[in-house]
Amino acid sequence: MTRRTPYPKMADLTNSEQTGLQQHLAFIGRILSLYTHELKNHLAIINESAGLLGDIVGFSEAIKDLPEAKQLSDIVQSIDAQIKRSSEMAKYLNSFGHRMDKPLSSFDINECVEEVLSLLHRFIAQKRITFKTGLTQGMQPVTGNPAKIQLLVYMAIQGIAAAMHENNHILIKTFNTGNAAIISITAGDGDAPVGELQFVDSVLEYCKPVHALTKNGNEISISIPGRPGSQEFIDI
Repeated sequence: MTRRTPYPKMADLTNSEQTGLQQHLAFIGRILSLYTHELKNHLAIINESAGLLGDIVGFSEAIKDLPEAKQLSDIVQSIDAQIKRSSEMAKYLNSFGHRMDKPLSSFDINECVEEVLSLLHRFIAQKRITFKTGLTQGMQPVTGNPAKIQLLVYMAIQGIAAAMHENNHILIKTFNTGNAAIISITAGDGDAPVGELQFVDSVLEYCKPVHALTKNGNEISISIPGRPGSQEFIDI
């Protein structure tokens, strides 16, 4: 059995190593955003071609009389549906890349959460679990590092999913309380309390000063503290 090398603590890294880590993440983000942009362009071209093919199938008298006309129409509709799904995935992946490319920005906490939930769709579907959301509209923008928030949301969902049974759901809510923005992640009804979370100290240290991963039964809360009297939240 292969033994994993423990993650180094952020405090043990030199300033140059921490800077190198940040630049590495920015590099990954830039590559993701550039190539997903190209992918979106290719999907747009395919979508136009599929639309033209659909028009030919729908309006050509010669094709209408063919016994395969209905099958051809169904194929075009299937292509159209897959293109829309792929375009949505590319959009979220492109935005995800930009989160790392711009470590300090003002962002919408709901968009940040929706983005990571979309990217985790396959991971959750494999476990036969679904997402339900209750995102409070009109929340104040958060100023900080959105990639760190998404990392914590992913790790919380991973910890909750590990304790869940199939054919259940995870409820994700956002709301403001006092001077903090809260992301609440809860296992579905009837599931056991969340067990020991597999978070490494270096990740929690890396994500400071977020007061994150408060565990209460089958719920994990991520709290993002704000400045008293301010409309914005502190740097993450």
